[in-house]
Amino acid sequence: MGLMYKFLASAVWVLNMLIVARCFLSFIPHNPYGSLIRYVYEITEPVLAVCRKFLPESLRYPMDFTPMVALLLIQVVYSAILTVLNILF
Repeated sequence: MGLMYKFLASAVWVLNMLIVARCFLSFIPHNPYGSLIRYVYEITEPVLAVCRKFLPESLRYPMDFTPMVALLLIQVVYSAILTVLNILF
């Protein structure tokens, strides 16, 4: 069971770091078609797209709060999964 918790924690940490990296990429000029940059966008876009769908436009322009909402949502889902796993096992 400990391995499952470590895997889940690692997956959440990697996703959080990729979202933070994507935020930093928005401040610097880059080639969006580079392989590493494409990877960051492809992994983070599904999470950010869900958050964008529910945020009003006033929270997306001029400063986009979507990454912060996504990071909070990831933590809430992670905590819920940990709670369920603790109850079940």
